[in-house]
Amino acid sequence: MFRHATTVRLYDTDATGALFFAQQFRLAHEACEAFMAAAGFVLPMKPLKAGILLPIVHAEADYTAPLNWGDQVTVEVQPGRVGTTSFVLKYRFCKAGDTLAGTAQTVHVAVSRKTGRPVHLPDALRAVLTASGRRKA
Repeated sequence: MFRHATTVRLYDTDATGALFFAQQFRLAHEACEAFMAAAGFVLPMKPLKAGILLPIVHAEADYTAPLNWGDQVTVEVQPGRVGTTSFVLKYRFCKAGDTLAGTAQTVHVAVSRKTGRPVHLPDALRAVLTASGRRKA
């Protein structure tokens, strides 16, 4: 499991100072980028250079406790299912004291930049995802 520390910024909040619901996906994406960079896939990632894109085709989130402006948040990233052309990333959002504030999940599909059709996940990315998916906290 990969952990990414971040802070809820003013621009992440609504008028009450609580995390605006859509910003949980921004925090997830930030953690995803950090996870990929730590695995050696620094943007622009090699799959992108090889003509492969990794768009998100499905996203979902649950909110269990409020996150507020200035809260320190640890976003845990754990790969889920890794298929032939797609993979799942699962996220847990914890604030101080390990209070679970929410969860999210994104489904990514490898597609050809030229055709937009699904293609096989690059072997190097598959190896990182499956190795990370086996590690426990």
